[in-house]
Amino acid sequence: MSFKKILFPALAAGVLITATGTAFAGEEAIEYRKSVMKAVGGHMKSISLIVKGQAGDMKDVAAHASAMAGLAQATSTAFPEGSSMMDGKTEAKMDVWEKPEEFKKVTMAFIEHANQLAEAAKSGDKGAIGAALGGLGKNACKACHDNFREKS
Repeated sequence: MSFKKILFPALAAGVLITATGTAFAGEEAIEYRKSVMKAVGGHMKSISLIVKGQAGDMKDVAAHASAMAGLAQATSTAFPEGSSMMDGKTEAKMDVWEKPEEFKKVTMAFIEHANQLAEAAKSGDKGAIGAALGGLGKNACKACHDNFREKS
């Protein structure tokens, strides 16, 4: 058997495995990002319901806010190259990767406002929590969704 007959199939298999692995990694990254964002939404809704007096207890807000601060930090690595709409089903616009500095500013705003909410929640002051929640929604969530998320 010649060297060429062995080398070509081996190279072809390597390319196929690499391409498949890359696509799979993209799907995994997209699924991870979706789960992070779903968790953020759940904590945001829980805090909102508690502050409005519709569910839960004010003492629980700190736990939700702390979790959101951690999840906000996780979003800084939740949009790797290879996890765009070209790589799988996602609502993230291509602008995430095409305008990385703008996206980083929005991500940093999310981290900052989530940390402010966590601090306000420690105080138990309903007014401070409401203001921090509003700031997070306007300056982070809305800013990101308006500019970097496809409307579904």
